[in-house]
Amino acid sequence: MMILGVVLALWGQPALPLPIAPLIAEARSIAGAQGDIIWPGFGKTPYPVLYVGKDNSFLFCPAGAAKGFTPLRTDPFTKCAIKTRQRVFATNLKATFPAVDGISTVVIGAPAQTEGSHAAWIATLLHEHFHQMQMSQPGYYDAVEALDLSGGNGGGMWMLDFPFPYADAHIANAFENMAHALRAALRTQTGTDLQKQTAMYRQARRAAFATLSPREARYGEFQLWQEGVARYSEIALAEAAIERARRGQSPYDYSALAVNLRMRVLENLEHFDLAQNKRVSFYALGAGEALLLDRIRPNWRIQYFHTDMAMGPLIYKADAR
Repeated sequence: MMILGVVLALWGQPALPLPIAPLIAEARSIAGAQGDIIWPGFGKTPYPVLYVGKDNSFLFCPAGAAKGFTPLRTDPFTKCAIKTRQRVFATNLKATFPAVDGISTVVIGAPAQTEGSHAAWIATLLHEHFHQMQMSQPGYYDAVEALDLSGGNGGGMWMLDFPFPYADAHIANAFENMAHALRAALRTQTGTDLQKQTAMYRQARRAAFATLSPREARYGEFQLWQEGVARYSEIALAEAAIERARRGQSPYDYSALAVNLRMRVLENLEHFDLAQNKRVSFYALGAGEALLLDRIRPNWRIQYFHTDMAMGPLIYKADAR
């Protein structure tokens, strides 16, 4: 009777997304084992993931009560509880926001709907987990509000819809010059030349931001700080996980992934187009700035969460301490 009761209880429930569970488990393992090397506290940041399937969504590792979800069972890969409900979000979504119980949650569809390869999908999970770390910082939401960028839109869509002057030719040209100067600095090898190229980049950066209003400049800095450094984190964490694969602890080629992610940033800077790519342009710029900081100020990550959500204070400070 007990077995029959269990069977009847599970009858009609959606099938567990078992192919996805090992990928989520891999991202969680990297966050715990290698993540703290890059971002101290990364592995301890709550990591709920809402996987968006065709008809149903599955919440892995809930950080709250998950009201409206039905419990399934403990996942053997992540060792976390799984809960489910009918699908609400688009299957191609990849975002982090307070989607469940007001708690910062990664919401993401299948690799085929979002990133393609499994390794790239894992990198995206790490990118989104970094957003969870950002949002978990004391005073994060108050600091975002203090930027005065929402225009009264409290739902968070202002981050996507902010009226930044992407199509202004003068502004677009200035930011293109900034992108090219950053790419040149990143490709420079020697110390003296790197100092010169960094100085040229700072000059181009100041010129680009001088074309903006104070509010537009705050938005640009915020996007560099939030999205750009999340993109950088994909690269840094993929590089940190290379040895993991070499030891046979993972089937994924993180060496190739890290190279591809770096090259994508450099290519986006080389073919920079603010008018066409709009907000996504800040991903490559911010990631490039973080990569440059790795070379000129290796301890910058210690100060990252104390710069009023801007990369400028880190870039313009000349010392290497």
